Amino acid sequence: MAPNAMASKAATVDLEAALKQLQAELAAVKQDFAVRLSALEAQLAPTPHEDPITPELLAVITAAVTSFLGVKVKIHSAHLLPPASPWAQAGRAIVQASHNLPR
Repeated sequence: MAPNAMASKAATVDLEAALKQLQAELAAVKQDFAVRLSALEAQLAPTPHEDPITPELLAVITAAVTSFLGVKVKIHSAHLLPPASPWAQAGRAIVQASHNLPR
């Protein structure tokens, strides 16, 4: 065999070995990423929580609304809303700022 052909064959074998090594490293990185991603998803999963509106808090809200309106009110239900996203907050701020209010 000619020296160029032998060198070319050796270079091909070296490239194939390097490719297999890179594929193995990529598989390890993918596995590590999958494990880390599933751990993050588990942390971000919504957890069931108790209703933080206690009867005492509901009584305080009822008293405050009654005091403000001047008539007796009866609150049938109350719940907390999830926090708004920054995009929604910015949108509301833009809309509210666009109104010309009399001074």
